[in-house]
Order: sequence, then C-alpha cells, then structure tokens
Amino acid sequence: MQKQLCLLVLIISLLLGSCSESAISTASSHEVTTTLTLEKLTEVIVTTVPDVTETRSPVPEIPTLSSEDARSRLSNLLANNGMCKLPCFWGIDPGKSLYQEAVEILAPLANLSQFTHFENNIGAIDPDYVEGEFMIHANVRFLVDSKSNIVNQISFAARTLKKTDNGFADILDSPFFNKKLDYYLLPNILTEYGDPTTVMLSTMAKLPSSGVPGGFKILLLYPEKGILVNYTMQMQPSGEDIMGCPSNSHVEFELYPPGDADSFFDLLRPSGWTQIIQNTYKPLDEAASLSQEEFFRTFSQPTDECILTPADLWPVPD
Repeated sequence: MQKQLCLLVLIISLLLGSCSESAISTASSHEVTTTLTLEKLTEVIVTTVPDVTETRSPVPEIPTLSSEDARSRLSNLLANNGMCKLPCFWGIDPGKSLYQEAVEILAPLANLSQFTHFENNIGAIDPDYVEGEFMIHANVRFLVDSKSNIVNQISFAARTLKKTDNGFADILDSPFFNKKLDYYLLPNILTEYGDPTTVMLSTMAKLPSSGVPGGFKILLLYPEKGILVNYTMQMQPSGEDIMGCPSNSHVEFELYPPGDADSFFDLLRPSGWTQIIQNTYKPLDEAASLSQEEFFRTFSQPTDECILTPADLWPVPD
C-alpha cells in the first residue's frame, strides 16, 4: 500500500510541476481546461493503481523525432486522426492496442511536449503545435489494463492559444484551430458517426466575473461506439437567453472499447464524467427550443448557426 501511495504522489507531483513550468501565462483560463484533466486522471490513478504483486508495463525506449519531424507528424495526426475511426485515436485502438504500441505512437512527439510520462500503465503527453502567433495545445492520456497490457481508455483535449505580450492566452474564435482540427469538429463528427444517442448542454445564467473564455458546452454521447465528445465555446448573453456557437469551440474526447451502453457508462464512471454530466448538463430538448433531429440536421454541415438556452435554467456563477 505504501508503494501505491508513493506512486500516486510522484505522478501528481509530475503533473503539477508541468503546469508550473508551462509557457502559458493565462493561469485562470489554463486552469479551466487542465485542472479537470488532472482531477480526472488523479481519480483514475487512485482507482486503477495495480497491486504490487501484479506485472507492471515496462517502459520501452522509443527514439524521439526532431522537432521539425515531430511537428509534421502531429499536424498529420490532427488532420486525419491517424487514419483510423474513433474510438481509435491516432492509431491507438482501445480494447486492442498494447501499451507498447501506444507508446511507440506518442513518445516520438516528446520534443513538442512540456510534459511526457509513460510508466506504470499510464501514458501522458502534451504536444504543442505552433504556427506563427498561434498554438494548438493538446493533452493526450491513456490507461492500460494491468493484466492484459491493453489500452482501455484514452482522453484527448485540444484548444487554441494566441501569443500575447505576456505569453499565450486562450481564444475560441480561431480559423487556425478549425483548419487544423477539422476532423474533430462538430460537422465532421456528426457526419462520420451519425446522430448521437444523447446531446446535452451546460452553461451559466450570466458571464462569470473572472472573464475566463468558455462557459457554454455541448456534449455528445455515443455509448455503443465508446465515444464521448465535449465542445466548449464562448457563452454569450442574448436578452433572456444564453447563446453558444459551435463553429468556434475547443474539443475533448473520452474514448473506450466499443460495446453496449451499460459497459460504456461503467467505464466512464472512474473518469469523473458521470458525476459532471449529472450535476451540470441538461438534455438538449429540455434546455433549448431545438430537437435533436433539428440539431443533427443543422450542425452536420459547416454553419455559423448558434444555440439559445434560457438563462433562468442555469446556475448563477459565484
């Protein structure tokens, strides 16, 4: 048990250390995205640290690419998802890919990442794609079943930052992001994977005093496919409503082996998403004057259409 606690402390220390050394100066906006990732990863670690008698995944030595070659590869992976369909991610297929195979795909990108960790059935890398004044900051995490050595969960998040006098700041209206991550944006996801089983919304009754970008979220659930997709966009007060426009958004995924809906939600629970959904999201047809059929028809093609939801349905921020 003592060894398990030491492992947890070490991993959390590495994660927190990476945040403090980040070149991203907008701490409040960085916290909105990264803290959730760290909290979810920490909870998963607590529930999945194997017994000391079990065989741990070895740490393979994989050569890294030069920064230029890694940048080219990352651009290609973002453009076409590694030529595989979700829940497969960049060639890593949950329920099929071995730990070694996942590391061989991700570790060569280490020269682009301020934080990389591959050890004890956990993989983590945060590659940055920089072009001019813009940066796409990505977080990739995966977990491995300690007995089978097979990847059983992948998390991915990506957002755009723009260079400022003080470093980089989050932005949500970036044509650069839309061009580089077109594969993961709402129109392509709806076209490629069809009508989700569930569409949900989350927002607040008014803009928070912190002024942090974001605040309006659209969640897609494909339980049988093992896919959760969450889009974050800027909340915009509009009379008595709150408006969100999916054409300008950041994106994150939770990916699991495909199967039946019950197994999906069982796998999703340790990530923290189940509780987040229950506490902060509402079904689309309850939160907006828009049916799921209308949502699919409207947003399965590129559009500047937005979604309105009554402000009085949502909590007032602190």
